[in-house]
Parts: sequence; C-alpha cells; structure tokens
Amino acid sequence: MNRTTLAASATRALTLGAALFSFAACEQPASDLNIERLPAVTASLPAVPTLPPPPQSVTHDDGSYTIWGVRNRIGTTLDTELAVKGRIVKVYLPPECEREPCARPAAPHMWIADDTGEDDQDRMLMIVGYAENQEAIDEATELAERGRYEPPDPESGLLPIPTDFNVGNLVKVSGRFARSGGGFNNSEGLIEYRGHETLEAVATEEE
Repeated sequence: MNRTTLAASATRALTLGAALFSFAACEQPASDLNIERLPAVTASLPAVPTLPPPPQSVTHDDGSYTIWGVRNRIGTTLDTELAVKGRIVKVYLPPECEREPCARPAAPHMWIADDTGEDDQDRMLMIVGYAENQEAIDEATELAERGRYEPPDPESGLLPIPTDFNVGNLVKVSGRFARSGGGFNNSEGLIEYRGHETLEAVATEEE
C-alpha cells in the first residue's frame, strides 16, 4: 500500500469518526441538555392619568354662565342673549381733567370676574352700554340715595341706569354676548347690558 492510499484511508476514517460523534451528540437525551431560560419580560406602562376637572364650571345652578364658561362655549354663546354672573372687580371712572381742552372720556363700562379680587385682565369680562356717560350715573346715584330716582317708563325702551355697580358686588348681568358693542371691541367677547340683579352687595365707605 502506497502513501497515497494510506492518506486516503486515514481521511475516510477521520470523516467517519466525526460523523459518528455528531450522531452520538444528537442522540443524547433531552434531559442532559442545559437550556438557559431568559428572564420573563414585564411590561412597564405608565399609570392611567386622572384628568383634572375644568378650571371653572360652565354655568351656575341658576343657569347663568360663569365668565370662564361663556368664553369656553363661545362657538354657541357668541351673538346670543344670555345671563352671566360674577364679581365686579373694576369700574371705569373718567380721569380728572387738569388742562383744557379735556380729552373725551370713554363711555361707562366695568369688568366682572369669577373670583373676588381678580387682577388678570384675560379673566375679566367687560360690561358696556348701561349709561351714556358718567354724569348720568352720578345724577341717578344721587337721586337714588335720596329716594327720588324714578326709572324710565318700560314702554320708552330706555333702561334704568345702574346705581349699585360697586367693586366687590356679586351681580347677574343679562345682555348680548358679542365681540363689539357700546363703542368697544374685544376679541374675547363683552356683554351689551340689558339688565342686572345684585345678588350680594358689599358695604361702601359712606355706609
């Protein structure tokens, strides 16, 4: 037997041995295999958020709107007659004239808000159209204090001039909610006055 034949025989023997070893490894019982299990994966999800309530209710128990509510529903409240309840937080008074000619003052107007002492202009609602000028208010107030103010005849179409628009009073104002009226414009809406009810009055300095 020459060297070539011996080499070929050796190669065949090695190949056969490797095949037998692989077959023997595959035939080992499953219990002898060491299977490593990965740790169970637990999904980590955030807790279901609790939605906070709206900053204000849309309406009061009597059906009147809050200032927040009438603006929050502006798609349905704009250009409609409605009632809104709030605290008077600011009343316009014409500035004193120190030098002639005096600038023409703005028409009477005031602001109401959902909270007493509110100082954020964006949370105030302007009320306009309840008097032509401050002189008319002063005269009506003086007559009312003396018990002599007589409101106009309802058939005249004229509205009584409010004499109790004092800062701090809780009022329910009825009127038309619009973006303009009484010579004023406000993109967030204002109330063109039609009437009011004072639900709670604060004591004035005179009292």
